[in-house]
Amino acid sequence: VSFLSVLGAALVLPSVATSYIRQSDLPHEKWLSIDQNIEYLPIFSPKRSLVQDDHVYPDTFYKTSPFVEGESEYDEYQQAWRYLGFMIDCNDGWVAGQDDDGSYDGGTGEGCQRYLLWAAYVDLEYQGGGIGEYQYYNPETRQWDSTPCGYVENSRCAKMDCHLENTHWSLLGLFKHRSYQDWMEQLFKHEGFCVWNSGQYQFMSNAREAWPQGCEAYQLDSGEYIYYDLKPISRGRMRIGLYTETTCMEEYTGNDVTAEDLLGNILMEAGNGDGSQDETTDDDYYTTSSLQQSYEMWDSIMSTWEICHPCVAYDLNNVGYNGGAQGSAYNTYTYGYDDDGNYYEQSDFDCYDDADYTNVNQCMKFMAKTEMNAFTFRDISLASTQGTLVDYVPLLGYTNQNKLHSGAYTFVTVSFLIVSLTVLAIGSFMAYKARRELARIPKQVQEPLFEQNSRGEMT
Repeated sequence: VSFLSVLGAALVLPSVATSYIRQSDLPHEKWLSIDQNIEYLPIFSPKRSLVQDDHVYPDTFYKTSPFVEGESEYDEYQQAWRYLGFMIDCNDGWVAGQDDDGSYDGGTGEGCQRYLLWAAYVDLEYQGGGIGEYQYYNPETRQWDSTPCGYVENSRCAKMDCHLENTHWSLLGLFKHRSYQDWMEQLFKHEGFCVWNSGQYQFMSNAREAWPQGCEAYQLDSGEYIYYDLKPISRGRMRIGLYTETTCMEEYTGNDVTAEDLLGNILMEAGNGDGSQDETTDDDYYTTSSLQQSYEMWDSIMSTWEICHPCVAYDLNNVGYNGGAQGSAYNTYTYGYDDDGNYYEQSDFDCYDDADYTNVNQCMKFMAKTEMNAFTFRDISLASTQGTLVDYVPLLGYTNQNKLHSGAYTFVTVSFLIVSLTVLAIGSFMAYKARRELARIPKQVQEPLFEQNSRGEMT
């Protein structure tokens, strides 16, 4: 198993996390650092060969990443990820729109921070078959596609199902990002470019720039101000919310103005207000006439990432180079030379993305090219309370810990109650018995033995 350390406290992350360990408990182990607040203890196991060509990274930050092929980490092809949604945190020390140096890129400078959340997983039963070792869920047909397994000589054809509650995948980590714009950029131009069709990619790449990142003020014709920011809603979705104050937490409930009144169909207009995207697409399906339609379009396309995807970018339709039927993306990519000047030969499942990378590790890009932090138990409680995450979130370890603590607390409480009631019952019985004994004392014994006469003499 791997360990992930947050502020010195590590989480044990098997399929169901049940215990926790501090870095100080294992001071001599080889802890690797993600940033100053996050460290992890990787698994030490022999390297496994892949059907795909192994990626060789320089001896730099990338080599110590938990998401790439390094000295001791899990193989990058046995790791997967999925999008979880958003949460709002007003008490984490950051203000929405605040840069790392403390400055503000517009906005009120008082907004509550919005965070984007995702989870990483590892398949401990991986056998080295790469992308072709798995079958993939198709949300359009609602069926599992096992076709990729036929392109690799491998007896195993497991489900890429880390989005399901009964998955065989083990939780590797939960992560959050303040700059969701950076996160989206990395996803869209790498794995998104190869998973989406051209119309979906064009719409999403432009629309992502329109989402606000910080509490913004808008002055109405009346001279009054209304504020807007990203508003997380259920099942990992998002909207542009209107608010009445500078933290963008008190929602505007009036009917006089809407987000579309203020900003237009901003997702379709890609933030430039001219009614068109930077580039056109031949697919009219991805053109919307209202902000509500743009929301629905965004939700539909973004839901792609709610299900499990490999960390290594891939294209299931780019097959047929090593035999078998040719996929719809066969020979459609423009390949070039790698950093060493060697021409890259085409191979099954290759993703040649919009940034000119081939089979980039998407999870590594999330960590290396954005500001990524580990998800804490406080974050889990906060996000769960807000009800903004996707349908199933891997919180089994957290839930089990709470049940464990709750069970112990309940046992102590019930035990104390039983003891108290027992003592009370015994005490009541003894008091009752004493009163009964007193009632049995003969009447003559209760009468005084001596009486005082009128002269004060005892007789």
